[in-house]
Amino acid sequence: MSIRIVGAGAAGISVLDEWILFSDHPEGSLACDGEASSVEGSLASEKLLLAPDLVGGLGCFGSRDLAWRMVGRENQRLDGLLRDCAGLLIVTGLAGGMGATVAEALSLKAGEREIPTTIFALLPFPFEAEERREAAEAAREGFSAQASVFLFSTAGLLPEESAPGVAGVRSRLREFHGTIARWVDVWSGMADGVVLPVGRGSEAEVSPFAVAGEMEDCHVFGETGSCLDLSSLPFWESREFGQAAEKADHCLGYIEASEEVSGWASELEKLLQEHLPKRARNSFYRRKQARPMQNRLLLLLGRAHSRLPKSKLPEPVREEQIQTRTEVPVHSPLPAAPERELAHSSAESIPFAKTTATVHKGENLDIPAYRRRSGSRGERK
Repeated sequence: MSIRIVGAGAAGISVLDEWILFSDHPEGSLACDGEASSVEGSLASEKLLLAPDLVGGLGCFGSRDLAWRMVGRENQRLDGLLRDCAGLLIVTGLAGGMGATVAEALSLKAGEREIPTTIFALLPFPFEAEERREAAEAAREGFSAQASVFLFSTAGLLPEESAPGVAGVRSRLREFHGTIARWVDVWSGMADGVVLPVGRGSEAEVSPFAVAGEMEDCHVFGETGSCLDLSSLPFWESREFGQAAEKADHCLGYIEASEEVSGWASELEKLLQEHLPKRARNSFYRRKQARPMQNRLLLLLGRAHSRLPKSKLPEPVREEQIQTRTEVPVHSPLPAAPERELAHSSAESIPFAKTTATVHKGENLDIPAYRRRSGSRGERK
């Protein structure tokens, strides 16, 4: 029996690669996407390019209907990923079509096999169009009710008081992916028994990743240094931490040190009490086998979200949802594509709704370059 850590879609693969770069034992990693560039460039030990005969490695163009057709073609290979699987972690972005669809399909399959499943899902950026936000909301509703879902906020990547530019945003995004990757490492360590909870009684034996539920508006904070002074960490006074702590009712803390640190959990809990609501729950974890020359503190703040149990569909219908090559009913504004043609709706040839078109030298830059050069198939016909 082994664990599986799946990077689904471009965002999920980016986090997966960050984890592989610093992990001691990156076994069980899988990069899964419909775009060949994302899959082939990954550091994962296993790679799955979805339906290359259908789209030629070009992805699903944001269409959930097409993404489900691609997943349906790879049903047997996706089943094989869960063979002898003791625990599943899926990392994905929710704004796109491919990653969210893979995460939904795998979580449903894992739920049927009673495989403990955790999903780290990245919400859309604050500036993204309303359609992508609605798609993300529909995707989170499709996850298995038995899965533990952590929805990570991207709000902190674009501070309101400054204009960091493209390079600045990319740098902050890389740091964000790296911090989530370290929580992937915590999950992996708990599954392997090298990361242990710190607490009292039976609660200390329960992993938050194994308990079904949903944590929304999750914010992550981390600090690394040769000597960590918990009381003087930079993020305590930051605006982002203050806003996240004000809304949070759950906090996960993890510390990793080259030497045994005594009393850190009590000190950290006292510091958190000054920022978190009174009824907030704290859970702390430590690494049993310390890695040399590494001192790190991680915090994950979030808010519990009640997830109503999803009604179980009849078994033939559930199988049809994943196995068929035709589209699966999803909440999507795009029409279903014919079996042998990649059709694009008119919605894909115009700017997102409720936004102003970006026009440069008479060309609408919101329309992809390949569409501006060649036009739609319907126009060519």
